Amino acid sequence: MTDRHVVTIQVTGRPATFATAHEKPWKDAVRLAVAASGVEPQAARFAVRLEFRLVAARNANEVWDLDNLIKPTLDAMEGIFGARAWRGTPQPADDRVDRIEAVKRLPGAGESPGATIDVWVIEPD
Repeated sequence: MTDRHVVTIQVTGRPATFATAHEKPWKDAVRLAVAASGVEPQAARFAVRLEFRLVAARNANEVWDLDNLIKPTLDAMEGIFGARAWRGTPQPADDRVDRIEAVKRLPGAGESPGATIDVWVIEPD
């Protein structure tokens, strides 16, 4: 298989984990960044690399589980993945993501909290 790089997206904002108060603002920021990238939904299989730049935890209960950061991010990327073909509540076709690489870290000097998202289309040989 060959991967064709589609886009690098910079999202600025406080990354949020699944099912938290900050999830909606994070999804809104991801959707805005995807729309600003100019990428159109594609009927393809995808590889995604996510690099989260997190804010420092404010207390011992604020934890950053990587898997819970991934879900709301992919759920807000229907502008790339398109919509899932089904009759329920509209959902992104993130079931077409075949490979994910994800890392989390604190922002470096001059960086803001957010994420860098790289997307590739996986093209069969």
